[in-house]
Amino acid sequence: MIALGIDLGGTSAKIGLVEDGNIVESVQVPTRADSDYEGIVTDLTEAAKKLALHRKVQKVGIGSPGIIDTKTGVVCFSNNIRWSDAPLRDDISKSLGLPAEIANDAKCAALGEAVYGAGKGVDRVAMLTLGTGVGGGLVKNGKLERGSIYEDASGIFGHMTLVPNGRPCTCGRKGCFEAYCSATAVSEKAQQVLGISSVKEVFERAKKKEVKAVWLVENFASYLASAVVGLANILRPQRIVIGGGMSASAKLFLPQVQDAVKREVYGLEYAPVNVVVAKLGNKAGIIGASLL
Repeated sequence: MIALGIDLGGTSAKIGLVEDGNIVESVQVPTRADSDYEGIVTDLTEAAKKLALHRKVQKVGIGSPGIIDTKTGVVCFSNNIRWSDAPLRDDISKSLGLPAEIANDAKCAALGEAVYGAGKGVDRVAMLTLGTGVGGGLVKNGKLERGSIYEDASGIFGHMTLVPNGRPCTCGRKGCFEAYCSATAVSEKAQQVLGISSVKEVFERAKKKEVKAVWLVENFASYLASAVVGLANILRPQRIVIGGGMSASAKLFLPQVQDAVKREVYGLEYAPVNVVVAKLGNKAGIIGASLL
C-alpha cells in the first residue's frame, strides 16, 4: 500500500510517498512566513497531487507542530506556525480526495522510529527530537496514544521544568527543557561563550578538543541527561531514541547521557532502559505520518 506522509514544519514541509516503510519519492515545500493558512494548505496539496500523479495512493497522514485534536483533525494551537483551531486534516483530505489522519509532528517521528527505525523490535519506545525546539512522543506496541485531547496533548517533553525559575522559554515560562537542550538554546549559549551561533561549529570545535566548546557540549549533555533520566523514571520505555538535527553529533554527548541513565534510573537492573540514536534521520516524520 502506498500512503502520503506530510511532515509539516515552521519553515518547510516534507511530503513523501511511502510504501512498506520506504520513501519512494519525496518533495520539500516552503511554509512561507508571509503565507496564511489557506495559502499553506494550497501549497501542500498542490505538491502532494503532483507527487501522487499516476500512483495508487490510498491514504494521507499529516504530522503538524502543536497540540492536535486527532478526533476532529484540528490543529488546536501551534506556536511554530501560529495557527489555532485550524481544520487541517479535513481540508487536506477534501482537497486530495483521500482519507486522512493527523498527529503531532514529533509524535509522528517517534512512531516512524518505533516501527521502522531505532525502536524496532521493542514494545515501549520514547523519542526526543532535538532541533529548533524539543519534541517527543511515546509509542506503545507500535501505536501512539490518540483519541482524546488529553492523550493528544500528552508528551510535551520540551516544556517540562528542568531548572526552576531558569532560562526564559519561547512558551512564556522559565526553566523548560527546551530552553536548555534545543539547538536554539545551545546557539544562544554559544554566542555568549564563543561568540558564534552555529551549533554545528560548536560540535566541530568540541571534536578538536577546544576547551570552551567541550564545556558547552558537556553542559548541554548534563541537562539532557537529567531530562532523559526523568523521562525514563516516569515513562519506563525500553528504548529512548535521540533524534532531530543535533543527533548527528551524538557521539559527543550520548555517552554522558548513557552513563547518567546507568547511575540514576531507579531499579534499572529490573527494567532496563537503553538510550540510542535515531536511524531514520529527517525521514522519520514522513514515515511516521504515513503510518497513522
